[in-house]
Amino acid sequence: MYSVGVDIVKISRIEEKIKSESFLREVYTDRELEHCRKAENYAGIFAAKEAYFKSLGTGIKRPVCQVEVLYADNGKPYIANDKNCDVSVSHDGEYAIAAVVRW
Repeated sequence: MYSVGVDIVKISRIEEKIKSESFLREVYTDRELEHCRKAENYAGIFAAKEAYFKSLGTGIKRPVCQVEVLYADNGKPYIANDKNCDVSVSHDGEYAIAAVVRW
């Protein structure tokens, strides 16, 4: 059975939150933080994590930082340690959106 999760995030909302060290540590892994250069990067990863939890159908049952969104050499995002899903992240204007399909 397939499941889908989608999330959209206003980049300015994340831009404010990433000023907090506690938010960064609660949400992002060290490798994710290395990837992020702009607020849209943080927002895209955040949206991907939210979409992943939605695709699980369980809500957030563990710390958000335990789900890691990484990027392959070709730039494609993926969820570390979950080979049964596909992830897409996009940014445009004020928003970042992510979709996750699990099988």
